[in-house]
Amino acid sequence: MPSSLNLDDLPPALRQQLGIPKPRQNAFRKDRVRTWSLKTLAVLAELTQDQRRRVLEHALRVNRL
Repeated sequence: MPSSLNLDDLPPALRQQLGIPKPRQNAFRKDRVRTWSLKTLAVLAELTQDQRRRVLEHALRVNRL
């Protein structure tokens, strides 16, 4: 039975020579993004769709500052 090679165990220099990119590590996973997006939209539930759009566009502008 052939053994599998774990790419995370390779030293960085060898990974670079082989052209293997470092795996992405994101602590804010997809399920947490979904949870927070639902919590955020729940606050806006009483607004109409157009009002929600305006509020969210404004929030994005404020976030860029």
